[in-house]
Amino acid sequence: MAKVRLAFLWHMHQPLYRAPETGEFLLPWVRLHATRAYYDMAWMLERHPAIRCTVNFTPVLMEQLEAYARGEARDRFLDLSRKRARELLPEERQAVLRSFFMIDWETVVKPMPRYWELLQKRGRDVRYLDLARVASGFSEAELADLQVLFNLGWFGFGAVEDDPGLAALRAKGRGYTEADLDYVLAAQRRVVGEIAPRWRALSERGQVELSSTPYYHPILPLVCDTDSARRALPHLPLPPRFAWPEDARWHVREAIASHERHFGARPAGMWPAEGSVSPEALELLASEGVRWAATDEGVLLHSLPEGTPRPRALYRPWRVQAGARELPMLFRDRGLSDLIGFSYQRTGAAEAAADFTSHLAAIGEAWEDDGQPGPATVGVFLDGENPWEHFQGSGRDFLEALYRRLESSPDLATATLTEATAGAPGPVIPRIHSGSWIEASYRIWMGHEEDRRAWTALGRAREALARVEAAPAPSVTREAIALAHRHLYAAEGSDWYWWYGDDFHTELAVEFDGLFRSYVIAACQLIGAPLPIEALEPIKRAELPAGAEAQPLREPTLLITPTIDGRETTYFEWQGGGVYRPGQARGSMFGGAQAFEALRYGFDLGHLYLRLDPVESPQRATEACSAVRVELLATGVQAQVDFTPACDGVERPGRRDGAPLGRAAFARVMELALPFAELGLAPGERVALALHVLRGGVELERLPRAGYVTLTVPDQDFERIHWRV
Repeated sequence: MAKVRLAFLWHMHQPLYRAPETGEFLLPWVRLHATRAYYDMAWMLERHPAIRCTVNFTPVLMEQLEAYARGEARDRFLDLSRKRARELLPEERQAVLRSFFMIDWETVVKPMPRYWELLQKRGRDVRYLDLARVASGFSEAELADLQVLFNLGWFGFGAVEDDPGLAALRAKGRGYTEADLDYVLAAQRRVVGEIAPRWRALSERGQVELSSTPYYHPILPLVCDTDSARRALPHLPLPPRFAWPEDARWHVREAIASHERHFGARPAGMWPAEGSVSPEALELLASEGVRWAATDEGVLLHSLPEGTPRPRALYRPWRVQAGARELPMLFRDRGLSDLIGFSYQRTGAAEAAADFTSHLAAIGEAWEDDGQPGPATVGVFLDGENPWEHFQGSGRDFLEALYRRLESSPDLATATLTEATAGAPGPVIPRIHSGSWIEASYRIWMGHEEDRRAWTALGRAREALARVEAAPAPSVTREAIALAHRHLYAAEGSDWYWWYGDDFHTELAVEFDGLFRSYVIAACQLIGAPLPIEALEPIKRAELPAGAEAQPLREPTLLITPTIDGRETTYFEWQGGGVYRPGQARGSMFGGAQAFEALRYGFDLGHLYLRLDPVESPQRATEACSAVRVELLATGVQAQVDFTPACDGVERPGRRDGAPLGRAAFARVMELALPFAELGLAPGERVALALHVLRGGVELERLPRAGYVTLTVPDQDFERIHWRV
């Protein structure tokens, strides 16, 4: 009997990109992800029939895939691709150069010499380019190659393996003809049309369970009642109350109907958008016949008595009270899920697969040693599309190695979510915590002033629609009211609020903001209602430069000499030091910190001091990582010093090339000291700093996530220069 039952849930989702005024799709990501992840993931499972899993397709994604498959959808990127290079107008040439490098440069552009050559010619940072001048220097042949390479580069391994014509075009590399471009675009449409039938076949043969999400991917608890955000964050400022549970029910019912249309059967379960749950949301799901739901371990631990052991709570299904009913649930192992989503892309495929299965084996052994009944049930739920852009070969080698190891191990078995939640034992969780898979709260979608302006605009429009429904004017038709509802349902989707605020960055923030406001405005225009003032001007503030992610929240202003004991010895010992907290440089996915949430740093004249604050507890941090590597770069200096995190308060030396250097202690926090002289760093020298959190040979996280924190080795004048009242 297997010791571990692994339940994968791969989540496939894209927001609605169709502009309500024109029907044009503003962004191409549905079409392009179809040629990679949606096709590749099915292709790989077809070759590994022993792997059982759940794949979650959102209805709004399926709606758009269907439009592309029928040839009814067009997007701006597709229009630019179809137009012959010789016919491109000057502004269209600029648009091609701006947009057709929106793909991972390391894994796609650099391995294709011609693509890399064209990127170097254009320049890396489009913000600082005179695109009109640059575009005038591109020949028709170069633009034609770029049109092909962008669309061809988005194809994953499955489609290229199945289509010798695509493989030949990859090998050709340059000098593409108009016939080559036509072939690539025709292959795109063919692949898009195969997505739903391919997944339906995997479902019908019993290998894959297909699940769904409320229709437009809303944060269901907030649609039920935005005041529920204060359960996790009592002091969170809120917009005027938005409480439309009937809208939430529409999202659930329509999702079930859409799933049945596309896949031939009702979904047994649902992944609520962003794992967002509340007592009201679960009651709604259960009342509509949903038979299981899932979310993150943080929600589980907040729903159980304080001090409940994490392993004993996490690695089993639960029954949760959902109004008068009970709803089976499984909860996500955050660390294992994030390893695939964020860490393994930088690790060799065989090593990553071995690391993952070793964690599963350790969970199984611990579960058995604890005397728990049956196998440990491990939920690994993550984005099924975005990670593969950042893996070499779109993740083919990793998935192949992982599935082979899972198939060959007698101690590991895979299961669907229906299988994993079947027969969930008691006791019943009486009240689920109101939160999501990010921070066990709804802060991402409600925590910033921009979020609240968007919710206010949506609320004004929704109230206006309710008034019109109650007393419709003769000029407002039933069809107009129905379409206005549809626009506002789309505006309730979570994706708009994801990009508001400063947690995440995208080059396309203006487009997302414009789409959200266009749905609100279009709904009001249909019913003759006043337009919300919040929707009449951009809600999204100007984006910070891409490099700003690596800037500290506070730079050092005083010399400090903290005691290296792993404790906050006094309140003042780190006052005057610098602080860095990671932002989210990768926009479309959230990678929660696994071990440490903040880096504090400072110095006296002899030493650099670092402090790492754990995300949850010191014990959890040491479970997550086995080493902390300090990387320091300066003119003539490239140093890496490794420290072992052990939360016992004992001072230990670091190691540089095997020799002792520096010292560290970890009790409540991890404190480190590194001598400038032994590192070869002189006063006045500029130093770039990064910390790498490792488990074995796998990098779990990096502080900062991109770039380096920079500092200057202090001299005797440091405090005089930085003195202030």
